[in-house]
This record gives sequence, C-alpha cells and structure tokens, in this order.
Amino acid sequence: MRFHSVRDDCRIGWLHSRRRIASNLNTEIAMPSVVCTGHEYLGRSQEIEARGPFTYRLLADGDSWMDRSSLVIPSLPWFLAHEMDNRGQPVLIINLAIAGSELRQLVDIMKGEFVWWLQQFRYDAILLSAGGNDFIDAARDPDPGQGLLLNMAGQPLPADGYACVDPAARRLLKDYLDTDFRQLVDAIRADAYNHSTPVLLNSYDTPVARNAPAGPGFGPWLYKAYQKNSIDPRLWPALTAGLFRDISSVIQGWTTFDGALHVVPTTGVLNAADPASPGSSGDLANEIHPNASGWTKEARVWADALAQVLGR
Repeated sequence: MRFHSVRDDCRIGWLHSRRRIASNLNTEIAMPSVVCTGHEYLGRSQEIEARGPFTYRLLADGDSWMDRSSLVIPSLPWFLAHEMDNRGQPVLIINLAIAGSELRQLVDIMKGEFVWWLQQFRYDAILLSAGGNDFIDAARDPDPGQGLLLNMAGQPLPADGYACVDPAARRLLKDYLDTDFRQLVDAIRADAYNHSTPVLLNSYDTPVARNAPAGPGFGPWLYKAYQKNSIDPRLWPALTAGLFRDISSVIQGWTTFDGALHVVPTTGVLNAADPASPGSSGDLANEIHPNASGWTKEARVWADALAQVLGR
C-alpha cells in the first residue's frame, strides 16, 4: 500500500490550512476541528486525536471541490470544519481528494488508498465530489466536435445554447459515470466498517464561463471548451446551465443505487460572477471554483445536510 503521493506534497499542512481560512475570513479562529491528508494523519495521529473528541469522523475524496479552489484558497473540508466548530460540533476530516480527478480515476484509487482508509475506521459519513470534471473534460479535451460538444464552426446559431451538446455523447458519458460510480459504492458497501455509512454527494453549482483561470496552466475550462468548438458567446449562459443540469441529474440518479446516498443541495447557492471578470467575482474565485464567501455559503449547506442525515 502506497501512503505517500503527489497530493501530499502539493497540499498545505493541516495547521497551515487552518490559519489560511482565518486569513481568508479576516478573523481569528481557534478550531478544534482537524482537516488532514491521509499522509498527515499517519505521521501525526496521536497529536490529531488529542484534539478530540470529535462529533463526527469523516472521510473526504474527489476533485477540486474537496481539495482546493486555487493555490491560495482551500476547498469545502476546511470551510465545513470552520462551520461545524461554529455549531459546537468539531470534526475530523481525513481528506484524500486531489484537484482534477475524474470519476474513473477515483475508481482506480479506490483499489488502493481509498479502500485502505475505509478499513481503518467506521466513519460517520463519507463526503464525495465526483462527476463534474468528467463533464468538463469531455467538453474541453477532445478535438472540436469529437467530445461532448458539437463543432459549431460554420453552423447557424441555434435558438438554445444547450443545442450545442451532442446527445449521443451525453448518453455515453452518463452510462460510464453510472458504471464507475456503482463500482465505488460497491467498494464502500463491501467494507465491514462502512457497509451502511451515509455518503454525501456534491452537486456543484452553475458557474459562468469566462476567462478566469485558477493559476498559470490551470483553466479556464468551459471558456476554452466553448472557444475550441466555435460556440458563440451569446449561447454560453444557456449551454453552461444545461451542462450543469445534466451533471446534477446524473448525481441525483446515483441515489437510486443505495438508500444511504444523499445529494447535498449545493445548486443555486452561489452569487454569479461577472462574465468579464478575469478573477474573483461574486462567490467564485475563478471560472468554476468558489472563493471564501462562496465556500462559507456552501459549508452551511453541507453542515445542514450532515445534521439532517445523521440526526444530531
């Protein structure tokens, strides 16, 4: 079993991350909650456990919504920890997430690191963010017209931006996502400790396609996908709304696999960004990731979901 990975080298340490939140929120906080990578937990388990007792022990995995918004802004787990502390319910979150992960990559990871961590504890809940990158990469990475989006070069302007989505590609993407996610659920339910552990699923929020990267070489994502496929900017709002409805629909459909799968209602929470802004705007730090104000809102929604699912 390999415990150390690139994700551990690239992540800010758990004490530093807690100070980073305080800086972003312009406040002094003393958090009994702990957010740590698996590698950090293994190296400092006694110190971490001594900060308990924790109301909840949580395992997080997935993409950038569980890892970080940018090089200087962490993501949901850190803001959720702060919100839980505000509610007097400190948490320990062991975070395995890595920005950019697709669901198929999570399935590969579950054969090692994820399954190993399932075997270590009975978690109160598992937090997952998956599926969004698969949609975005299917729109951005292939050659024009060869992925999720149609090549609109030389085509008449459709009445609805969502008409730029290839229906056959969308169905194929949904089928493979459903297959991969079922494998992930089966791995969780096969574990002796976590066969009935609730799994909370991120459902993202609809961003604004704009030229707002997270940093050099990181994005923008939708902006590049739409330009590559010669999609008129007038169609971008409706197209983005349609794509994120599809993402939400796929994730909602996963709840039929298992009665302990719960979608967190994260859609419609964030204030939209200015399409002309190249940086933080509204509740978005960049094109697709929340900033500190956005994460604070999302964390309240997740904390409410935990309270509803766990009943305490």
